[in-house]
Amino acid sequence: MKKTNSKFLGFMKRNAVYLVLSLCIIAVGVSVTLMLLNRNVDDQVNVDPDVPTVVDPIVPDDPIVPSDPVIQEPEDEPIVIEPIDVPITFVLPVNGATSIGEYSETMVFNSTLGRFSAHMAIDFFAPEGTEVMAVYGGTVLSVETTLLKGTTVVIDHGDGLTTVYNSLADGDRVAVGQVVKQGDVIGTVSVSNRQESASGAHLHFEVMENGEYIDPAKYLEISEK
Repeated sequence: MKKTNSKFLGFMKRNAVYLVLSLCIIAVGVSVTLMLLNRNVDDQVNVDPDVPTVVDPIVPDDPIVPSDPVIQEPEDEPIVIEPIDVPITFVLPVNGATSIGEYSETMVFNSTLGRFSAHMAIDFFAPEGTEVMAVYGGTVLSVETTLLKGTTVVIDHGDGLTTVYNSLADGDRVAVGQVVKQGDVIGTVSVSNRQESASGAHLHFEVMENGEYIDPAKYLEISEK
């Protein structure tokens, strides 16, 4: 028993330095381990669970910026100009007429022929040679001279409207196809209409719409209208 203790003591004496160094290393290792454990515990204790963790947003190298939306402007609607319906008004074909024979679709007595007949015209009585004017602008449709009616000028005003000037002195003032303006002189008053010669010098004036006789007073501004 004494021999065994002596060997142990001898071993301890020979290796005392190494034993002390080993213990120091172990102590240092334990101390470091305890410090790390304590730090982790402190970090976990100091974290506030109610405060959200802020994560820095990831910004792309070339962010796409949305462009302003393109607003389609409505196209302007075309302006439609409605034609203005201007009523047609005739000027008097004879200025200073001494009297006027009225339009009549019923039978009236014709003193020249000695019988009754419709008088679908207006007569403007004036001295021979009094100028006769186009009541409205248009194109001369015909110029004719016959034994009974004398010289007659017909003017086309468009849209089926024509005017007839009968009992003119001659047809030398206008020609077929000639364009005349309102108020242009187209002839002179005479007694060339033998069917009404007993009435004296006058202009026998007719108006037709689409081939039908109408009362010229529709377009004329006269007191007898």
